[in-house]
Amino acid sequence: MKLVVLDDWEHTFATNPEIDRLRKYFIVDIYSDKPTEHELIHRIKHAEVILTIRERTKFTKELLNQLKNIKLIAQTGSGLSHIDMDEATRLNIPVATTPGGSAAVVELIFGMMLVHARNLLHLDQRLKKGEWIESVGLGLENKTVGIIGLGKVGSGVAKVAKAFHMNTIAWGPRLTPERAKAEEVEYKDLKELLQTSHFVVISVRLVPETRHLLKEEHFRLMRNDAFLINTSRGEVLDEDSLVYALTQKWFAAAGLDVFSEEPIRQDHPILKLNNVLLTPHIGWKTDNMFHNFLSTSVDNIISYIIEDNPKRIVNTEAIERQKPTV
Repeated sequence: MKLVVLDDWEHTFATNPEIDRLRKYFIVDIYSDKPTEHELIHRIKHAEVILTIRERTKFTKELLNQLKNIKLIAQTGSGLSHIDMDEATRLNIPVATTPGGSAAVVELIFGMMLVHARNLLHLDQRLKKGEWIESVGLGLENKTVGIIGLGKVGSGVAKVAKAFHMNTIAWGPRLTPERAKAEEVEYKDLKELLQTSHFVVISVRLVPETRHLLKEEHFRLMRNDAFLINTSRGEVLDEDSLVYALTQKWFAAAGLDVFSEEPIRQDHPILKLNNVLLTPHIGWKTDNMFHNFLSTSVDNIISYIIEDNPKRIVNTEAIERQKPTV
């Protein structure tokens, strides 16, 4: 049986021992480049199983209909916005997922907090120039972190914030005071959260109601010493308004791991600002997360294809009409 691994851009799957578990049952082809549409179709059209990393390959209706022998799409992470799930289900193509990279994202969020709070990048650069700078940092203890979206990432931020003895408050489009209380976080409305938080952390999914969730009117509400962190999706923020707000210094700075267009274009005005900390969508990228993604995906594949014991299939109606064969 043929199994194709797509999008191994960092070459982490190819060298992982978990791949050997698959090679016991499958002919495994691993690709680490970004193919043309024609090349992609050629690689996967006869595959029985496709293992794909995050949202890197878009499985459109047209692409799904090119898959002649497909029995399973093993998706790493829980996001499915890149797969036409209605068409996959209509074609009896099961899709298995894995838990997301929330722990890694939480780590990056606090990395950004600490870099900003202690002015680490600036001090590092000045010290390397031979300058000994007197600097007073911002302590996290007793500061307020406002969390927008209290899902896995948001609740993870709340737990770590407590270890730093920070005050934690939260708001979300669907968050209730009762659920916030269950997470030991104080519920606030969005306006009060923005007005009082020293750190504003955005951790919502990108859905129609969260597109441009924060825009100019919200940036004007923030404390002038606030630090805004977005590791969710770029389009959650109105990027033009964000650039203007940072230019006008309505709040102190921002840490951004995601952008409306990725890779970010080289003439983007945000690249010229000195009050932003930017990373290239690495929130989920740690050795732990890549290993967990692959290990769980291998379990999903072997359980379904080899053992006829489906695990983590999100469109179970597809497997009611399809029985795998070895």
